[in-house]
Formats: sequence, structure tokens, C-alpha cells
Amino acid sequence: MTEHSCRAAVLFCMDFRFHEILGDFLVEEGLDRDRADVIRLAGAAKNLARPADARDRESLYEMLQVSYDLHHARQFYLINHEDCGAYGPELIQDDVVELEVHRQDLRAARDMCKGRFPDVEVIPCFAWLDGRVERVD
Repeated sequence: MTEHSCRAAVLFCMDFRFHEILGDFLVEEGLDRDRADVIRLAGAAKNLARPADARDRESLYEMLQVSYDLHHARQFYLINHEDCGAYGPELIQDDVVELEVHRQDLRAARDMCKGRFPDVEVIPCFAWLDGRVERVD
């Protein structure tokens, strides 16, 4: 049996509008060459920071654990995006407020991942519909 490994697990929303943006991001980050496990889930990091049900968080942790254990991923990219339907019920009208809500969730999700996977580099990012993807500090 051959060993399968990748550099990173990438958590991104399932939103079809971002297929090309995600592909471009993987190329920009060099993840197309180093291979990455891509986890597509509505709401992305919201499922860690503020899940609708605690089982959603645990299910996502299980997926990250598989990437960590079986594929030796040592980076986790957590990427939320503009105009996310999973945030729709919150009725965020203002772009500035929307970005701040996502930043808070991404930071919380990063801290939770670091607590669970202390040797993993966790990289929170935010994607815009115009194709930009920026890191969140």
C-alpha cells in the first residue's frame, strides 16, 4: 500500500459560485501541486464557531481528523465567503458588518482547531465574489 499525503485540508463552502475561485486559490497557494483534501460544507467555518447543532461541529472535526491522520495534512485553510446563504438568516445587510461577523467566526474556528490539532497551522481566509481571497488575522 502506498502512503497518501497532502499538505493541507481546505474547508470551503459548497456554493457553486466559488468553484473557479477555489480552484484559482488552490493554484495560488501551491495546493494544486502538493495536493489538498477539500471539504465543502455549507457555512464552512460557521460549523465550528457557531454550529446549528453540536453534531455538525463533531462531524467536521471527524473530517479534519481523517485528513490529519490518513493524509498527514499539517495545514488547515478555513475559508468563508461573501454573501453566504448559511449566514442569510442573520440578515446581514452591511458589507462591513458581514465581514466582521465572518472574521469573528473564522478566528473562533481557528482557535478551536488549534486546541484540537496543536501542531497544525490554521489559516483563516475570506473569499469575495470578485475572486479575491484574503487571510484573516
